[in-house]
Amino acid sequence: VELTLRAEVDGTYNPTVKAQVKTTTSLRSIDADTVSYDLDVVTYDVLRRDDHSVRRVLVVFGLPVGTPRVRLQDDGTLLLGRGVWTSLEGRPATTNRNSTVIELPLANTIDEEGLRAMLSAFGTRRSTIVPALNEWEDA
Repeated sequence: VELTLRAEVDGTYNPTVKAQVKTTTSLRSIDADTVSYDLDVVTYDVLRRDDHSVRRVLVVFGLPVGTPRVRLQDDGTLLLGRGVWTSLEGRPATTNRNSTVIELPLANTIDEEGLRAMLSAFGTRRSTIVPALNEWEDA
């Protein structure tokens, strides 16, 4: 899913990220601040790359067991659970063959505040804009 904030943030107009979205009924608590998710290695290898022109993040929705998980509405589909996100950019390769455990901070929420934080951190330019220089004029 491509997410774009229609605004200017830190000198970037319309910051954008691509989100790999997963759902699960088995999101595991590590502690009060973190949950874990088993991500397939193929997806892990794509998300850990640091050479994408549009940066990627992992979004995981933990859905409840035994109660409704989805609500269909006139203006869209609503997942009934808790969504969190993280970046895997720059992480090392894994020796696992099938899946690897990913820790996701509960502070990285999928709500207006959390999405703004995601797009501000990963949807904006990575380097400082350097003004054009004419070496002949400065000599």
